[in-house]
Amino acid sequence: MGVLKDLGLDNVPWQYQVPVGIFLAIPIIENKVLMLSEEMQLVGCFAMFCGAAYKLGNGAVADMLDAKASAIIAQHNALEDEAIAGIKEVVDAHASRVALLGELKAISAAQAEALALLKTAKTMELQHSVRDSIVKKLDTLVAKDEQTTALIQAKLVADASAAVSSQFGDAAVKAKALEEAIGAIGGGAAPKVVNGLFADYFKSTAASAKSKSGSEVALSAEAVAELNDELAALAKRDGYEGAVAPMPAKIAV
Repeated sequence: MGVLKDLGLDNVPWQYQVPVGIFLAIPIIENKVLMLSEEMQLVGCFAMFCGAAYKLGNGAVADMLDAKASAIIAQHNALEDEAIAGIKEVVDAHASRVALLGELKAISAAQAEALALLKTAKTMELQHSVRDSIVKKLDTLVAKDEQTTALIQAKLVADASAAVSSQFGDAAVKAKALEEAIGAIGGGAAPKVVNGLFADYFKSTAASAKSKSGSEVALSAEAVAELNDELAALAKRDGYEGAVAPMPAKIAV
């Protein structure tokens, strides 16, 4: 290139340089200044191939490599976009879970408050229900006690009347009672025979009951059956579905 430059031929196109080179190479080769052996020919062909490939194929190779690089970069960018989108989805999912957890905490707090209120209400309802049930049972016991007391009093009066009436079969008692009655009609003292008979009967009955205190008294079959029927009716009224203990045949006085 220095010789061509010195001669001013460095800007000459290759289309002119090649024929001139061939024209100059013929006498050189003919005069055996340059020996074209097999190795020299191979080197020349290889150099010509490399030069032609560099001169003519460098653009295509460069375009191919640039296209391949662009494709690799685009694929890499697409993979990065997919990874970023996946990370965003994970972040959004975690944000949704955090929001849902907050809502669940609020719901749990509201539920706990509602359960506390429900517990208080149910406790008060149970207290009122138990109170009403106890009051109803007490009323039943009071009514039953009053009924039993009335029946005992009526039976005691009936038995006393029967006992006193039976004693009027005695002629002496009848005569004395008649005498006191006539005296009372005449303005005398009140008759004491009848009052005394009733008083004696009540005293004897009280003494008999006192003597039986602490002992067991056998109930009649009719009384036991009646008591069992009443217990079953009370259990049914109060909604009790369990077994009802039967009334014992004997009770302590």
